[in-house]
Amino acid sequence: MLVVLGALMSGCSVSEEDVVPAPTDAASEIVPEPGRTIEATPPASLSGLDGYRIAAIIPDASAPSMALLSAAREVASASGADLREFPADEKGEDPVGAALDRALDARPDLIVGLGDGVVDVFSFESAQLLDLQFLVVGAQLAEPTGNVTAVVWDGATSRGSAAGSDGELTDTSITEDRGEDALEAGLASIQDGTTGVVLHLG
Repeated sequence: MLVVLGALMSGCSVSEEDVVPAPTDAASEIVPEPGRTIEATPPASLSGLDGYRIAAIIPDASAPSMALLSAAREVASASGADLREFPADEKGEDPVGAALDRALDARPDLIVGLGDGVVDVFSFESAQLLDLQFLVVGAQLAEPTGNVTAVVWDGATSRGSAAGSDGELTDTSITEDRGEDALEAGLASIQDGTTGVVLHLG
């Protein structure tokens, strides 16, 4: 299962000051409050995902988005999850919003946003859908609600246009292997009931 190293701290950034240190045995049972950043590693394996419906929102056809999509396909195949893909129509008025609407019609167990292109839409829509879990990979929301989990790593910490230049995005840091680690860590955290947090992969 997910290895979570953390006691609670405030803030959503991923500087060393904001990533919580290793807990004592007693502290390891504490579920962090929404919005906290905790250090995490991918689990050795995922279980209990047979038939688990994952709707992946693909914001564009860029190389980072395609790398994360390939990662999602690999993780779903290995874990038995039912992955359904919803690419955004980049020529539409609200590409990601329209893709999200289609995903909601499929009644998924989890909606996954691949990269920073989903952040602006998810920042609003996820707060209106509190009974549905969201996972953002390679980016984070500025003010996540308890149903939004994010996984970030160095070079992939963007918080969208609402946060201005706050957060980092380096296309070369978003690889299929890194995406697989992030998806596995995020799925394990959601399975454990630790949601609404930002997981930082070292």
